Amino acid sequence: MITIFYGDDKNTLDYELYNLIRFHNNTPIQHLYFKDNYDEILDSVCQMNLFTNDNIFIIHDAAFLLSTKPKESTLSQKLCSLDEKKIYFFILTKKNSFNMYTKKVNIKKIAKFSTTNKRTLINTILKNNHIDFADEITRQYFENNMTNNPFLIESELNKLLLTSNDGLITKTAVTQLINNSIESNVFKLTNYLLLNDKAALITLYDNLIILKYQPIELIQVIATQLFNLKLLKIALDKHYSNTKIETELNINKFVQFSNYDLLKKTSLEKINQTIITLSLLDYNIKRGLVNPYQGLKLMLAK
Repeated sequence: MITIFYGDDKNTLDYELYNLIRFHNNTPIQHLYFKDNYDEILDSVCQMNLFTNDNIFIIHDAAFLLSTKPKESTLSQKLCSLDEKKIYFFILTKKNSFNMYTKKVNIKKIAKFSTTNKRTLINTILKNNHIDFADEITRQYFENNMTNNPFLIESELNKLLLTSNDGLITKTAVTQLINNSIESNVFKLTNYLLLNDKAALITLYDNLIILKYQPIELIQVIATQLFNLKLLKIALDKHYSNTKIETELNINKFVQFSNYDLLKKTSLEKINQTIITLSLLDYNIKRGLVNPYQGLKLMLAK
C-alpha cells in the first residue's frame, strides 16, 4: 500500500504524520529524509524488504514525485512499484501534478490544520491519560499559547501530566510551562533574530542548548513561527480585521496582538530571506554537510 500525502501547510502535514505514527504504534517505522540521495532511499527500502514486509517507510520531502527528470522519475517508478510495502510519502506543496508513476497509488490532499484539530488532539491526549484541565479558562490559555504542531503539543502536555494534582492541570502549572517552554523561548529567539539583536540572540541560543534543546527542533519551531509571522504581516498590510485573520489564517487574536509591535519594525523581505536561509540550513544539516550546533549558531550570529 503506497500513499502520498501533500499540502501547503507544514503543521497540517505534521498532524497527518502524527496520527499515522500513533495508528501504527506497534509497527517498526523507518523515516527517510534524503532529498537527493536516491540510491540510499532505494537501498533502505529494498534491503528491509529482504527481511520483512511489516515495516513502514515514511519518506519526507518527497519532491522527486513532482519531477519528470530521468533520475527522479526512475526513483518514483521503482518506489511506486513496491505495492506490497507500506510506503507513505509526505510532500509540502500546493501542486498536484505528480509524475506518471504515481497514477496507481493513493494520493491524499490534507485539509488545513484547524482550531478544531488542535482541540481534538488535546482532548485525545488528556483522555488517554485520564486527566483534564482544572477549568475552561485554563484550557483556553493553553490552546492559545500552543503552536499547531502536534508533536510539540504532545510534548508540552506530557510535561503538564507530571505536575497535575488529583488528575487536574492548574492555571499555575500551565503558566509556568508557557514561561519556560520551547515555544516561549523560541518566540523570543525569533524576535531577536528579526530585530538583529545579536547579543541577546546568541545568549538565549546558548542557554537553550545547555537545556538540551536540539538544533533541528529549534529550526522547526523557528520556521513555523516565521511562516505564521509572514502570513500575519501580509494580512496586516492588507488591513484584514482581527476576526478575518483568525478565521481565514487560523491565527488567534492572542498571537496577533503579541506580534503587532514586532511586525511594525520588520519587513516582509526580512522574514522571507530568513525563511530561505533557515530552509537551506535545515537541508544541509539533514544531508550531513553541516554540524547542526555550529551551523545554527553561525546562521544566528551573521
